Amino acid sequence: MKRMISFVAGIMLAGSVLAQDSTGLSYPESVISDGKYLYVSNIGNGGPTGKNGDGFISKLTPDGKLISTTFFEGKLNAPKGSAIIQGALYVADIDQVIGFNLKTGKRIVEVNVAGSGSSFLNDLTVKDDHTLFASATDIGKILEVNVKDGSNKAVIDVKGANGVYYDKAKQRLYSCSFSFDNLKGGEVGVISWKNNSPVYEKIGDIQGAFDGLALINDHTLVVSDWGALDKPAGFVETINLNTKQATKLNWPVIAGPADFYFDAAKKQLIIPAMVEGKVLFKKL
Repeated sequence: MKRMISFVAGIMLAGSVLAQDSTGLSYPESVISDGKYLYVSNIGNGGPTGKNGDGFISKLTPDGKLISTTFFEGKLNAPKGSAIIQGALYVADIDQVIGFNLKTGKRIVEVNVAGSGSSFLNDLTVKDDHTLFASATDIGKILEVNVKDGSNKAVIDVKGANGVYYDKAKQRLYSCSFSFDNLKGGEVGVISWKNNSPVYEKIGDIQGAFDGLALINDHTLVVSDWGALDKPAGFVETINLNTKQATKLNWPVIAGPADFYFDAAKKQLIIPAMVEGKVLFKKL
């Protein structure tokens, strides 16, 4: 765990001019939308596990103009992955899943998952109207979190679990992983349920330092890959689920491409470039 934090801290301290841009973002990690606005979770300067209260969630227009730097109520520590259910935004914050009313910004739910042993909750994806899947990168597990009654449990072990995306139609949970010890050690996989038991299957021979993940049609995944921690080397690639082959998109390198949002109507990705302190808009 100490080594993991030092790796992240090292890249965050490299290149001070990239740490925060004019929009007021500070290590943006996740982007999501309710169809009207964009919401960006910012880790802040305390690092991904720092409980110093300087994390926040910003509200932006659909084209990226800042409306409010800290729209939501109360202090956050290092908010990362986010999800929206029925007018509420939920965010993973170290060892809690916290929910906010999208209209008022008021805090409405706090689910503590410290009992799982994790202090690095990462991404969220919606299972149903009261349940989220949450990746816990440090303990290599995917959790199921009930935001109605506050219960939570481990679903399956996925080493370095980072990005998660649930396909409700087919009841399949896609994941990608990140290894701080080996930046080529992450993989992409899918969890399905057989006889009510979760089963993990690796997708092809695709390796990297994966962060964001989305299913953009019935046969294509999109994933973001940091590439390196000591220099801007990030990229985005598509994965054909039929051939199990990855295709790197021909875009300029990104410094820390994290948990992006796929806008299906505009066919674009909205990508937090975490180290640059920016949100990028890229057409697919």
